[in-house]
Amino acid sequence: MWGVEREGEAYRLRSPFRNDVWPAGEPLVAQCAGSDLVFGARERRHEAPSPSCRCGLYGGTYSDLRAFLNATFLPPAEAAVLGRTSLWGVVIDERSGWRAEYAYPERLLVPTLLRGAEQIAADLEDYGVPVVMLNVAETFAALRPTASLRSVE
Repeated sequence: MWGVEREGEAYRLRSPFRNDVWPAGEPLVAQCAGSDLVFGARERRHEAPSPSCRCGLYGGTYSDLRAFLNATFLPPAEAAVLGRTSLWGVVIDERSGWRAEYAYPERLLVPTLLRGAEQIAADLEDYGVPVVMLNVAETFAALRPTASLRSVE
């Protein structure tokens, strides 16, 4: 899941929690912000991801996303795009998904219920990956626990 925001003349993907915009045409590279507490002391910045820190680029399954959405508050005005991401480099496998060193979108799913969905979808084609628009029923179907990307392609 990504947030979407206008950067310059086009909409771009961004982290839903940080102000990191995902660049079009090049992978996003994980960086540790050095803000996680480890054993009661602030850890210094290091290569990301690290097993002793929460840094990295996050990815998970649709069931992980559903659990995440049930447990997390995102501002109501937040535009969200779903999709599939390629993760590589150092990848840490966790119970709730993965944290990786590098990531790039592989497929983007734009819900038509987003204001400006057609323009968002057109701009996101700059990433050079398939962009699929989902109507309301398809969006809710994609978030069902048994959903897969194949059911919404």
